[in-house]
Amino acid sequence: MNGNLDLEFRKHLCEHDSVFLKVIEKHPPLELSSARPPFEALVRIVAGQQLSVKAAATVFQRLELVLNGKVTANAVAEASIETLRDAGLSRAKGQTLMALAAFTGADEMQLQSLIDGPWSTCRAQLLQVKGIGPWSVDMFAMFGIGNPDIFASGDLGLRVAMERHLDISPKQKPAVYDQRALVWSPFRTLASLHLWHSLKPDHERLVV
Repeated sequence: MNGNLDLEFRKHLCEHDSVFLKVIEKHPPLELSSARPPFEALVRIVAGQQLSVKAAATVFQRLELVLNGKVTANAVAEASIETLRDAGLSRAKGQTLMALAAFTGADEMQLQSLIDGPWSTCRAQLLQVKGIGPWSVDMFAMFGIGNPDIFASGDLGLRVAMERHLDISPKQKPAVYDQRALVWSPFRTLASLHLWHSLKPDHERLVV
């Protein structure tokens, strides 16, 4: 299905954005990530804030170890800040995970209930958790619950890709990038994957 989604996206670009179509025409078909357990997805995102992908993966693996393999709201709630810091988390990130565990509820049903409702409501509620900002919420929508139509104008990589390939002047206000991305709806998550992919060296990026 995801391969078909990429094809649908390219057809959409044929009609609405030939400039971006030219950028991605030699990209391989890209697929949306499979949704993860919601609380685990949030933990991964918090752990990865301001870290490289490799460093974030290492921190999450250590977190799994100190939580005995169960990255759940219960496990985090029962841990101490010191235990979370042993995994390589900063105190601030540890406190954010504690706040998320309380927000999610012991059975994680409070979070699931929000996900099952309107995304705008879920987003607004998550932003009330200390340490969770717009970038984290947008990444959660993309990679935690698989929302196909999310664009994160707070992501540096997406902004750089748009500046490089779509003739946007550097360091514009977020609204400029958001407005440019509207033409990709309802495929903005997939468009984001192609933007990130466009930053790779040509030998990794293109199908020759």
